[in-house]
Amino acid sequence: MEGERWNLVQRPRTAWGRAIRRLIAAASLAACTTALGGCWPFNRPSPQQEYFDALKTGNSAQASQLWLQLTPEQRAKFERGEGIRPSVSHNDMPQTINEHYAEQNDDGSAPQHVDLTPSSTGAGLQDLTSYFKATGSAVAPQPAAPEQ
Repeated sequence: MEGERWNLVQRPRTAWGRAIRRLIAAASLAACTTALGGCWPFNRPSPQQEYFDALKTGNSAQASQLWLQLTPEQRAKFERGEGIRPSVSHNDMPQTINEHYAEQNDDGSAPQHVDLTPSSTGAGLQDLTSYFKATGSAVAPQPAAPEQ
């Protein structure tokens, strides 16, 4: 019994006691790991999201630096829209669209629905000026066509 340690209660440590202590230590370590799971670096936004946020806030200098730091694979993902989380959830999208159009009507800006009737020859870009004149919108004067 010389190799065994005795605690204050004077009973020898058994294999079961050591196993239980190790189990308690492992469980507490797992609990701490789970609790800290939402902390850095696990919850870091993707580079595409950082670039998008910089563009959205109008910080062009930061956006430029972030773009230069993106790898070609990350740039391709950004072009496909991967790694960017929307600012509005899918369920809130119809409500957001309706609020957008309600704000436009209050300001007197663009109407919600415009009916265009093409002429018998069809519609083209040349018809845009007549459409704007009919609705009362301001149109810049069209330059004269160059003679050939």
